Amino acid sequence: MRIIRTLFLSLAMFFVASSAMANKVIAKYDTLLYESYKSGNMEVWVSVIDLLRKDYRESNDNETLLGIIQAQYGYIGYLLGIKDKKKARIYLSQAEINADNLIAMEPNNADVLALSAALMAYQIALSPLKAPFIGPKSMTAINQSLELNPNSAQALLEKANSAHYAPSMFGGNPVEAVKYYTKCIAALEQQNGGAEPEIWIYLNAYAQLALAQEKAEQTQNAMRTYLHILKIAPDFKWVASELYPQFKRRNNL
Repeated sequence: MRIIRTLFLSLAMFFVASSAMANKVIAKYDTLLYESYKSGNMEVWVSVIDLLRKDYRESNDNETLLGIIQAQYGYIGYLLGIKDKKKARIYLSQAEINADNLIAMEPNNADVLALSAALMAYQIALSPLKAPFIGPKSMTAINQSLELNPNSAQALLEKANSAHYAPSMFGGNPVEAVKYYTKCIAALEQQNGGAEPEIWIYLNAYAQLALAQEKAEQTQNAMRTYLHILKIAPDFKWVASELYPQFKRRNNL
């Protein structure tokens, strides 16, 4: 019995240590992605994806696999933004395989279900004719992820994105988007002990919030959001050089 108890404690300590190591690895890459996102230097982003893949081959750790999917998800969004559909399709195919594999291992993981829903939305962005077929599946996955974890920042973000970017006939509603972006931001802060986390998805949620507020004709709220973004990340190039100046021109500010 003593041998079994000792073995159990040793295994428990091993898994705790492995988890702590995985957390440190993810935190290191979060910092690199955060700086890459602020500066717009996506070469660093691609390097992080490659490093995460290398770490995953060595560790076979589910948290690292989730980190890969999240990084791929962010990069695909960038590729779609610059209209590089060819490369977006390549990364999307890889991300879908990773998401399917992680869902098979963790079917009740709200974050990966939300990411899977986001990848479906990317399919629609690449082929809009797929919207009637893929759109409902994406929404179902988002709602499932929120049922599993109502405080999942990833699920809240995808709920907001769907309301923000879907046509009104498919449930698009900028006011609803504002509500869910706000919840996502609060969830990310709660996960960080109430402080504003220095992670790329936090800045992304704030930028999308400002865009949704403007779309919802909440101009003063959008102004306050942009100013807050520039307060916490004055070197955030996308907002400082593009979104905020465009916002001021559109509103004669």
